Amino acid sequence: MPFLMYVHAREPWEPDPDDGRRAWQPSWRLWRWVLAALVVAFAAGHADGAAQALLVFAVFGLGIRALGEIFDYGGGLSEWRQ
Repeated sequence: MPFLMYVHAREPWEPDPDDGRRAWQPSWRLWRWVLAALVVAFAAGHADGAAQALLVFAVFGLGIRALGEIFDYGGGLSEWRQ
């Protein structure tokens, strides 16, 4: 029976070497989309008619961009080969 075990390469409190920031630093790439969505949502709350509808769609788009910063893109169909 072979002896198999997992050996961790780093301690849990050490930052991820692929990420250039420390564990306590915020992800500014995420927060810029969140801040933009909040500003546009405020504008949508004070607008009327078609402008409000366009601003609501913009808030949705900015929210999707923020979620895109959180979740890793798995390659999807663009990486598929025959």
